Amino acid sequence: MPEYTNKKTREAFITAVFAMQGVGIIFAGLVSMTLSSIFLSKYPAKSFKEDQVFSTQPEADYLWRIVLMLGALPALLTYYWRMKMPETGCYTALIEGNAKQTAIDMGRVLEIEIQADNDKLSQFKASNDYHLLSKEFFRRHGLHGLHLIGTTNTWFLLDIAFYSQNLTQKDVFPAMGLTHKADTVNALREMFETSQTMFVVALLSTFPGYWFIVFFIEKIGWFRIQLIGFFMMSVFMLIIS
Repeated sequence: MPEYTNKKTREAFITAVFAMQGVGIIFAGLVSMTLSSIFLSKYPAKSFKEDQVFSTQPEADYLWRIVLMLGALPALLTYYWRMKMPETGCYTALIEGNAKQTAIDMGRVLEIEIQADNDKLSQFKASNDYHLLSKEFFRRHGLHGLHLIGTTNTWFLLDIAFYSQNLTQKDVFPAMGLTHKADTVNALREMFETSQTMFVVALLSTFPGYWFIVFFIEKIGWFRIQLIGFFMMSVFMLIIS
C-alpha cells in the first residue's frame, strides 16, 4: 500500500509493515514456550542419555500439532482480511481499466472524494497496451528487469540466511551454551529451552531492531541504517557467545 502514503513517511510505513514480523516472532516464542512448559509440568521424563525411547514423551506429538494449528490462525485471519481489502488503484486502473472502481477504492482508503476520469484513463491505458513478452515491454522495462532480477536474488539469499536460523537453533543454542545439549534433556525440555531462548533473543534484539529502523530510517537513510544494523548484530552475537 505504499502508493497511499506520502514521500516523507513512505519508508517508515513500509518498514512498519515488516516490523510486525518481529511481533509475530515474539508471540511464536511465547506460545511455544508456554505450551511446552505446561506439557512438561504434566508429563515429566528422563533425559535421552537415561532413556532413549521414553525421553520423547508420547504427548509431545500433540504439542507440536497444537502449536502448528495456533500458528495457522493468524494466517487464516490475514487471508480473510486481505480478501476484504480493495486492490490497489494502479491495478484497478491500469489492468482492469475501471476508473470508477479506482475512484471508489482510493476515496475509501484516503477518506476523500475522488472523481473518476474515464477519458484520461483510456488514453493512458492505450499508451501502455502491450503484451508481457513483447518487444515494447523489453524496450521499456529492460533496465527495470535487471533491477528486478537483482532484487529477487538478493532477497532470496537473505531468506536463506534469515529463515534457516529456525532450522539451526537447536544446534546453535547448545553450542553457545544458551541451552542444554539435546542428549541431556527430554524432548519437551528441549522444546521449552529452545523456545525460551528464541523468545529472549527476539525480545532483546529482533523486536527492538525492527522498530529502531521504523523510527529512524527517514532520518538516517536505508543504506546507513543497514550498516548500523549489521554492526549492532555483530556486537550482540559476540556478547552472547
